[in-house]
Amino acid sequence: MSIHVLHIMGPLRPSGMEKMLVTAAGYFLREGVTSTILGQGDNHPFASDLRNAGYDVRTFPFRVGSKAGVRELRSLVRELGVDVIHVHTEGDYLRTAFACWRAMGRSRALIRTIHNVFQATGRWRITRLIQAQIADRMMHVLVAPSPEVSANEKKLFRRVETIYNWVDDAFFQIRDRRSELMNGRKVDAVAVIVGNCSEIKQHELALHALAGTQHKLIHLGNESNASEEELRLLQVFDHEDRLTCRGVESPTDALLLGSYFMMPSRHEGMGVALAEALVVGLPCLVNDVPGLRWARSIEGVEMVADDQDAWFTAVRAVPRDYQRRTNLNIDFSASRGSHEYAVIYREVAAQRRSRLGDRSKEKFGAAMD
Repeated sequence: MSIHVLHIMGPLRPSGMEKMLVTAAGYFLREGVTSTILGQGDNHPFASDLRNAGYDVRTFPFRVGSKAGVRELRSLVRELGVDVIHVHTEGDYLRTAFACWRAMGRSRALIRTIHNVFQATGRWRITRLIQAQIADRMMHVLVAPSPEVSANEKKLFRRVETIYNWVDDAFFQIRDRRSELMNGRKVDAVAVIVGNCSEIKQHELALHALAGTQHKLIHLGNESNASEEELRLLQVFDHEDRLTCRGVESPTDALLLGSYFMMPSRHEGMGVALAEALVVGLPCLVNDVPGLRWARSIEGVEMVADDQDAWFTAVRAVPRDYQRRTNLNIDFSASRGSHEYAVIYREVAAQRRSRLGDRSKEKFGAAMD
């Protein structure tokens, strides 16, 4: 059974889910799943990458939940013959869910992935709870990328399935190359930070810890939302000739050449960049915060308290010649992730088609009477 899935996204940027969709494009096709990706807003720097991966990409300059969005979404669903809508956005959830529900003929052929540990407090928590209690009834299933996200959503009385994020197949190949390069060889200390700069990522915590060492740095990610302090620290590293690489590019070479990985985020859903580093085999310094503790039991991961002194200590103790001795206890392959989602898509589509068939029979029977 061929299934057409419409993914509801925000701005199409080179972040976790967009990159995972690129990685899984071929696997989804093998599962009989064709996809259209709908971006909301005017800024879509990753749209061409998604198109090059084979996806049909559409954009709305307005929100799906707006009056114009409801109308255009219904038209798009009819044009494409959509079987399932997959909602990826957190903002405006209730209106988005209602627009999708109407577009699908008041059918629960909808799924939602909650991509982060949203630590809602005060009024925001109340708003999330109200929206969840109403909008979740329109969803067939809710999905989270880690057990921590699932546990966090239980606070809103939600039942959530866990499907771990995945990484590009290339990182499994790099793992083998790195193992060969590292075999008995001492390397310079090169820290790797991957992620678009933001207050949540708090790269400054890691950069301050590195500043008092002679370690070199690879810093990959969009810096448009970097703080003044982060930019100042990067200038210092550059001036000292310790900034090996910087900017927006694939982390494949960085993870091959780096000696350890750092993720100092305030919170995450299930960091894809961390999964990439784990697959390749780098030792990882990881902030001990919600959304990252799923990695606690993995060999080579050092959980570091969300504190500057703790990061100073951790950076100075990180091994330079580390090689993992055991296999990962999580399958981060795109084939696994795409298959688990495809199983849900097929289940949702089959139930929708069954309901539509029953309605057709009812109408036919009424006409015969």
